[in-house]
Amino acid sequence: MLKARLLISFAASTCLLLVNQLCLAAAPDEFTVNYDARYRGLRAQATISLAQQEDGAYLARSLIAIKLLGATVTSIDESSLFNWVNERPLPRRYDFIQSGLGKRQRSISFDWERGLAQALVNGQLMEVPLINLTLDEMSMYSLIKQAVSEGEQDIYFDVIDRNQVEQYHYRLVGEEQVESPIGIFSALKVERVRKNSERETQLWFSPAHDMLLIKISHWDPDGDEYEITIKDALLNGIPVTAE
Repeated sequence: MLKARLLISFAASTCLLLVNQLCLAAAPDEFTVNYDARYRGLRAQATISLAQQEDGAYLARSLIAIKLLGATVTSIDESSLFNWVNERPLPRRYDFIQSGLGKRQRSISFDWERGLAQALVNGQLMEVPLINLTLDEMSMYSLIKQAVSEGEQDIYFDVIDRNQVEQYHYRLVGEEQVESPIGIFSALKVERVRKNSERETQLWFSPAHDMLLIKISHWDPDGDEYEITIKDALLNGIPVTAE
């Protein structure tokens, strides 16, 4: 009888441990968000999505079309393929393609076994050492939202920016109300912290919707400014509504 009770206790403890591990390893929710956008005073259409692939990896993608008099003058297609490991994105490949005005292209292939990334920028190939967890400019949003959901106030991580590694620092500012075409969202505002720079970048995440990114605002003295605000969205296939 004692042996049976010990076996039952061991089995229950094992099941509890497995449940805890599964909770800790919770995968991100899939989503598609369409945004109202403005870029340097021009109207734009923007869509950001996250979808799980057949092999279990995730594809984050951003599509932006900048319009003038109803015609698209510039389009940007940015994507990141990454695995989800220990509640963090582990990038595999990043692509950036800008068509039309300002045409340019770059990509990054991550080889974690070799500890190297290959960055191809405008036809020039360079190798970048991977020392710590290093992200690209799309997968970083999944890390930021996860860190904010875990209550982190200051978020530090490395990013391959074109062909070099830079440390990014984002800070949780607090809660704000964000007006949108589908209502008012209670959001957590996060801003990028820069040294010796007047550039400003703010992000707003909705805690009620799995930290969905509902607004981005960027400004710098050179006139490179844009803002996108949620227009409609699907979260795990379900339409998103404001609180």
